[in-house]
This record gives sequence, C-alpha cells and structure tokens, in this order.
Amino acid sequence: MSSQLVILGLHRVGFPPPNAKIRGLFISPKLLSFQIWLLKRRGYKFMTLREAMLSNNTKRAVLTFDDGYVDNLTAAFPLLQKHNIPATLFVITGDVGKGNVTWDEAGESLPADLLSWECVRHLRDHGWEIASHAHEHVHLDLYHESHQEGLIRRSIDEIEAMTGERPVSFAYPYGTYDPRTKRVLKRLGVQFAVTTKPARSDDDVAARDHLELTRLSLGGRHFYHYVRAFFRTAKVAGLLPERILSVPADSPTVAK
Repeated sequence: MSSQLVILGLHRVGFPPPNAKIRGLFISPKLLSFQIWLLKRRGYKFMTLREAMLSNNTKRAVLTFDDGYVDNLTAAFPLLQKHNIPATLFVITGDVGKGNVTWDEAGESLPADLLSWECVRHLRDHGWEIASHAHEHVHLDLYHESHQEGLIRRSIDEIEAMTGERPVSFAYPYGTYDPRTKRVLKRLGVQFAVTTKPARSDDDVAARDHLELTRLSLGGRHFYHYVRAFFRTAKVAGLLPERILSVPADSPTVAK
C-alpha cells in the first residue's frame, strides 16, 4: 500500500561549495521544483507538518527544513511562494541569527549563516510552521533525561516567545533519540516528531508513531539525482507499479 503522507527532509537550497563534505545537504532549486511537480502531478496537496497530521485529505505532502539556514528564505521561500505551498522549519534556537556556524558533532566544517528571528517571523507570517530542533545541535540520546528536557523546553519556550505560537512539532538533531527523549516531548506537549529514518512504501499513516515519523531525504543537482529522486518518491508515493520499482537499491539505475 502506498503512503498517503510523504514528508520530505531537506536542509539547504542551492549548490554545495567545493569544500562541502556533506554535499547531499544541498538541493538545487530546479530539483526541488521537480520534486514538487512530481507530487502535485500525483495529486498530493502540500501542507505544514502540523496541518498534514491533523488533515483528512487523502494525499498529503510536507516539506521540512532542518536547522534554519538563510538560504531557506533567500532560495527556498521564493520558489515555494511561486507554487503557493508552505513548509515546516525546524530551528535550533540557540543559534538563531548567528553567522559562520559549525557544529562539533556534525562532521561538517562548512560555516553557515542561520536565519534571524525577524526572518523566522517573516516565514511564519507567510504560512510556514515554525518548529523545534532543540536549543543546541547535539545528539540528545547522549545526555541524561533532565538535560534533554532542558534543551527541548528552552527551545519550545523561545519559539513561543519569539513567534507567539507554541510549537507542537520537533525534529531530532542528527536523528538520534531514545525513550527518554520521547517522554520529554510528551511532557512538553509535542505531538509530532520527525526522524532521519527513510520512508517506506508500506508505511501506514494511521499506525505510525507520531513521535517517530519517517522522511524522504533528497538532495543534489545532477541528472542522476533527478532519477534517484523520481524512483525514491515513486517507491514511497506509489507513482509506478510495484513490479517496476523492485529494482535493487544498489542498481546503477538508481544512482547514489
């Protein structure tokens, strides 16, 4: 059974510089447009994560952006405005408005500029959902439950103070969490949390743990990235008959 909810996991919109180590964090505007066209063509309606999880629409698609990079406003926002669709933005509240940011645990030394609260509010005013990515970009499961709660609570409180809306959605930094993290989220009123686990064609929306939502991660700019995006999306959203999609993941047809 094909999924009726497709959550896309994205980070940066643009082209990776030569010194970027994790080049898959970048998606070109044209590839993002292609992805939007592909899902719209199949009848998916784009919503924020909160809207999608509460909606009765049959086919729902969500664009999520982790971290809060400046290019989410300068590159992604105009493109999404053109298509009249919103997105969900997961911000690291401790780094909002900072420039040349790197994170020790990221495995990436490429400095990045992050959105200011003024820019975050601009996106909110245009229909984006502002959600939490914790107060620091760390592996939460490495910390005691009380420390995890401090990082998550501070993030939620700051988002509410700076935007006027208390977030109900969360993205686990680095995709790492444990039962303690989920307990904290429940205590703080978080209803939906996304992981870095890949989406599957047999995902049942009704049966999903709303604090362990899977995502379809995409990035790139070359032709084979379009092919990969098509086949990955087709596998999750049922764009092609299952017999055509039974190509092994390491097949040269689906380049990595």
